[in-house]
Amino acid sequence: MKKSLLFSFSLMGSIGFAVAIPLVSLALLGRYLDRVFDSSPKLLIAMIALSTVLVYFILRQIVSDAIKKFKELD
Repeated sequence: MKKSLLFSFSLMGSIGFAVAIPLVSLALLGRYLDRVFDSSPKLLIAMIALSTVLVYFILRQIVSDAIKKFKELD
């Protein structure tokens, strides 16, 4: 019980960071590049789209690792 609870909390934390860090960092980069190249909001939208693709692959890896670890808990 205690192991599965810790496993759940660590999984939620890693998913949260995996979504937040690429999304925020690439959105800020896109906003900065829009100001530099005066192309508002094209690069911001492109960076957000890129971050969703990146997050997909990161989450896919996290979920596959979590499934393996969950099977080890039983």
